[in-house]
Amino acid sequence: MADIKQVFNDEVRRLARKEVKLAVVPLLKLVAEQKQMIRELKRELAAVKKDMPVKEEPVQIIEVAEDDDKKYRLNAAGIIRIRTKLDLTQGKFAALLGVSTHTVSMWELDKVSPRTNMKKRICQLRTMGKRELKKHLEMLENTESEKQQ
Repeated sequence: MADIKQVFNDEVRRLARKEVKLAVVPLLKLVAEQKQMIRELKRELAAVKKDMPVKEEPVQIIEVAEDDDKKYRLNAAGIIRIRTKLDLTQGKFAALLGVSTHTVSMWELDKVSPRTNMKKRICQLRTMGKRELKKHLEMLENTESEKQQ
């Protein structure tokens, strides 16, 4: 006669597999349906991306001369002084330069130093008047509002 413990364990395993299979089969069908939906959405997304116009480069208000080999010395206090002299917030100052507000904050805290091309742009801002900067800011705001529409 077979060992009753072994027979009992085999029967429990068989019944457990059967119950698990009954619980898993509907889930497998659901997963297959979701995978199909994901494939369809990816196709739609690819079609939409294909039809979208090419993203334009951000408008750079301040032009930098490439052949200028002049060395620019600029520190955190100088950046703050320029920004406050021009009566600009960090956000507006960042928008004029084409960087984030966080970047300007890090420059002013002297955590990081601006790269050479940014130093050139900042020094060019120093030579501009408030009226000219106001015109540049208005142009920048107009281009941003056109992009949102």
